[in-house]
Amino acid sequence: MYLTHRIAAASLAVLALATSTWAQSDVPRIGSEFIPPDAVVTAVLSVGDTMASPAAEMYPTEIADAWFKENIGILASDIDKIKLVVGAPGPGEPMAGVVVTLNKSLNVSALNQEIIKTQEPMDMDGVQVFPIMGPPGMVMHVKDAKTVLLGTGSYLGSMLRAADADASGPLASMAASVPHSATMTTVVAIEPLRPMINGLMQMQADQIPPPLMEFTKIPNLVDALLLRVDLEDPSDALRLVMLAGDESKADELMGILENGMQMGQQIFLAQMNEQIPADDPVGQATRQYMQRLSDQYVEMMTPEKEGRRLTIRSEATQGIASQGVLIGLLLPAVQSARQASRRMTSSNNMKQIALAIHNYHAAYRKLPSDIVSEDGTPLLSWRVALLPFMEDAGLYGQFKLDEPWDSPNNLPLMAQMPDVYSHPGMVTAPGTTVYQRPTGEGFMSAAEELKFQQLTDGLSNTIMGVETLAQDAVEWTKPADVQLDGGDPVGALDDGTRQGFNVMLADGAVLFFSNTIDQDLFKAMLTRAGGEAINPAGFR
Repeated sequence: MYLTHRIAAASLAVLALATSTWAQSDVPRIGSEFIPPDAVVTAVLSVGDTMASPAAEMYPTEIADAWFKENIGILASDIDKIKLVVGAPGPGEPMAGVVVTLNKSLNVSALNQEIIKTQEPMDMDGVQVFPIMGPPGMVMHVKDAKTVLLGTGSYLGSMLRAADADASGPLASMAASVPHSATMTTVVAIEPLRPMINGLMQMQADQIPPPLMEFTKIPNLVDALLLRVDLEDPSDALRLVMLAGDESKADELMGILENGMQMGQQIFLAQMNEQIPADDPVGQATRQYMQRLSDQYVEMMTPEKEGRRLTIRSEATQGIASQGVLIGLLLPAVQSARQASRRMTSSNNMKQIALAIHNYHAAYRKLPSDIVSEDGTPLLSWRVALLPFMEDAGLYGQFKLDEPWDSPNNLPLMAQMPDVYSHPGMVTAPGTTVYQRPTGEGFMSAAEELKFQQLTDGLSNTIMGVETLAQDAVEWTKPADVQLDGGDPVGALDDGTRQGFNVMLADGAVLFFSNTIDQDLFKAMLTRAGGEAINPAGFR
């Protein structure tokens, strides 16, 4: 009954597609060959026609031929078509395979033996296959002189059984009628995937932000997706068709997509406006450009609705504009990724410093402090004292510990600052660092000799080190650190140019604090024995 329902749904989908401008009787179809009943995705790529097309004149076809010859044993230009078939995901090995149609007979002995073990044939349910070096279970079968199948062993058999059979299953029924006269045509049958998609969404429902909940309806509205790419059709180079269950579902889908476009545009503009100053002509012009860019993106990506079909088209002449739009949309994401990467690198630096501090305490039963003279005059930073615990004992041995940091012997050593003291995203003077101890009344740095046992507020509630602003960087060998016992310690670490800063706790953990952290909470964490009640959930 369930299979009958699936085939009926597919038949309706085929009927809807047949009325489109794609379904012309004089063009070839994707075809149902090699598509098992449980398949959910198929794609056909016309390799030979693409490489011979004038549109591909500037493509590196020579490089492609050379790479295929060296690594596979055939030329890329020997390939006529590639047909990808993907089955419904399951608990076992991947259910996927590829059918390669050649424009000349295959010379099996010429294939690369390091990749395809043609000298080690195996029998698989009465079919000869050759193992492929790569993903486990991958094999190759030569069906005839110009047809080769590659895929996982279990799925290859299903594809061979569907090689000459009549269309069976939702995807095969659609593929039998969908035309393929382009560079690439892809069909996705959503109906067989719907239970799995809905199940995953239900499992993640509590993690989906309310504004995005509307998008969880889409799998129940769409029956199939079709993507067509044609390098030789400048007026219709790319076409994406979403086939809804019926016209009312198409109307609902259209509303969700339009709302999504508007939401995406608002988020994009909000992110860009945060980064672009509005108090100068260039900044104002950039904001206008971003508005125009996002307007164009929304116009390009808003579908055309016709009955059950929602279609997004792109002309070849829109390629440069599309790239500009995509680059513009990616700018905030790229910037965020860079910031996250730098934040993580800085966090790792601080974790290494914290580990060295703990190792120092284990060795000397006290925390490291500035190196001082016999009369208590500070000479060198605690950062120098940590060198033997950061695999820099050689550098540590070059310092004269009874001389100040700027003595003729010690000052040149400032240029050898270890990488762990260098912030990845801040521009500071050579030999200076933003990794400092917070200094102030009752802080960890206030005591010359201090043990972890004296941190009565708790190691996880006491700040041991901070990441200062670039303008507050100090010479790493100098016995100097940032003063944070003023009225606005958060403002001293973030002047509004960043969203927060890393802090190093006495237990070795490194946390990122937003610049919106409560001042009283932050002040309480700066003291080592203040007795304040601190809820760790408030800042972790």
